[in-house]
Amino acid sequence: MLYNIKLYFILIFIPLILFACSATKAPLTPQQEADLLYDKAIALQDSEFYDEASAQFEEYVRRYPQSVSADNAKIQIANAYFQQGKYNEAISEYNDLIEKYPDSDAADHALISIGDVYFIQEKYSESIEAYERLIQKYPKFGIKLAFDARDRIDAIKNIQENLRVISEGSESEKDDAQYDIAEIYFNVFRNFERAKEEYQKVVDKWPKSELADDALWRIAECYWNIASRQLPSTKFSQEQIAYIDLMEIYDRFPQLAKIKLFRMDAHWPAATREAREYELAFAQTRRIINKYPNLPEKKVTDFTSDDYKKAFEKWQEIILVYPHTDRAVEAPLRIAQALAELGNLYYNMGQKHFASLFFKESLIVAPTPEGHLGMARYYGNITSISAPSWAYRRAFYHIRKAEEMVHPGSPMADRVNWAKEWMNYKMRIEGLENWPDKNTKKR
Repeated sequence: MLYNIKLYFILIFIPLILFACSATKAPLTPQQEADLLYDKAIALQDSEFYDEASAQFEEYVRRYPQSVSADNAKIQIANAYFQQGKYNEAISEYNDLIEKYPDSDAADHALISIGDVYFIQEKYSESIEAYERLIQKYPKFGIKLAFDARDRIDAIKNIQENLRVISEGSESEKDDAQYDIAEIYFNVFRNFERAKEEYQKVVDKWPKSELADDALWRIAECYWNIASRQLPSTKFSQEQIAYIDLMEIYDRFPQLAKIKLFRMDAHWPAATREAREYELAFAQTRRIINKYPNLPEKKVTDFTSDDYKKAFEKWQEIILVYPHTDRAVEAPLRIAQALAELGNLYYNMGQKHFASLFFKESLIVAPTPEGHLGMARYYGNITSISAPSWAYRRAFYHIRKAEEMVHPGSPMADRVNWAKEWMNYKMRIEGLENWPDKNTKKR
């Protein structure tokens, strides 16, 4: 149902834009009409309406077969089939592209994609044959795709050898062979779903192997890469919005974190100019907790996608299951960096308050320059116009902490210095903007 509603609005919205434009401007040129049709197909594909997008691309190729984008439209059709697991249709479209546009860059990508389709189907001979067609086209390895094709052929041969070891080799070699297969899927083919499955076999079959903790680490990285392929939604639930508001209140008034439903074990401030702010924060905190009693126990990662959550769970699992390994030592830092990365992602998407929660959690797990710079960035821009003085003090505090953690002359040190210069510049500009002019009356 949601799919149909979303598609309905896309199909209605695009013609409305075209109508609005055509109502006030001259008729579109043939090239403009072609571009609009292509853009409509791209929009549908980006929204994962693959069948509808393919229909638009096919219409584009039919109407504009000599267009400079016709070969790209063809490969988009084939890629959509590939993504949907319609492998026979994908191969047919790739071959049709190669036949109609043999000298285009898209034809080269089609050749390597044919090999990838056969590889996923574990038709290794057909896969190698497709890669070799590309190598024969560029016998001197003049383009990157030819190198990629050679790497894929070598990878397939390694997989076949590793499968033989797992089937016929000694027990001491099998965990290495299985791990190597997973590494090939991860590094060469960037197939993180399949790599995750292959790493899991190491953990399940050889839990005491010296590679088990490495495999678990890689599983976490697979989940992370899968999650990173799509931007997270910024359409927050009411509970998530309440969580963000609550954490902001706790940041200003930590004593309010003691409130449990209608009971409060927190002290009231003296009669100061901040008393009114405190009173309002107290009332808001009570409203939030009464509506969501378990919200204070939530973590910021509870509001991320399942794949991000699973990545964090796997890194934590390493610490619990393999506590004496190098990976267990590295895990807290990796978690902290991942949290800071998510913080920067949400900040760049305009969700700065939610982003700050990731930066804070990052610093709790393990202090890093990235986490401190994230907090400095947040406090320095806590409002859309200018930050209050307490926020500036916190921003400089985090910059100083980041400065203590970096090596002079390193790229990170340059980032810290830039943050310090930026904060000084921002404060000077805002000071000048607020400076009274000559017409201001003295009081």
